[in-house]
Amino acid sequence: MHEKQKHLYVGVDLHKQHHVAVIINCWQEKLEEIKLENKPSVFPAFLLDIDKLMEEGMTLVFGLEDVGGYGRALAQFLNDHGQVVKEVNPALSYAERKSHMTTQKSDSWDAECVARILLNQLNHLPDAKPNDLFWSIQQLVTRRNALVKAQGELKDQLHTQLSHHYPKSYRT
Repeated sequence: MHEKQKHLYVGVDLHKQHHVAVIINCWQEKLEEIKLENKPSVFPAFLLDIDKLMEEGMTLVFGLEDVGGYGRALAQFLNDHGQVVKEVNPALSYAERKSHMTTQKSDSWDAECVARILLNQLNHLPDAKPNDLFWSIQQLVTRRNALVKAQGELKDQLHTQLSHHYPKSYRT
């Protein structure tokens, strides 16, 4: 049995509210499509649904594009449960989508493209290891940027009000 036949490939298109997973085999046959909410409470049921497709001696391999954002919780859950999780660069799935004669755009097709990348480039894709430290720093930087922007807007509003009420004496 060839090494690629020992896996089922699960490509996941990640979104804020929900995820769409497409499971393919080594011949790129679509076996199943699963839509799930982006809530950690439904992840165990998702894993059980996929396990039903497994045959003796097979392993699952998951591919996710955004392990630092919307896919962080799912990637962390899968890692914690001993699954193989690979990070798929969005540029690769975009190229896969554009390489077909009829270009379509749907969550299902995006997930299937991620699964195909996973199948074809499994050994070259990095493991998805969401790092809590980097995530925390990213959250802090994002929050700081929002505060700086809000501060600038408030300062501009104050200047506008002062120049409106004191047109002759106030200078910015």
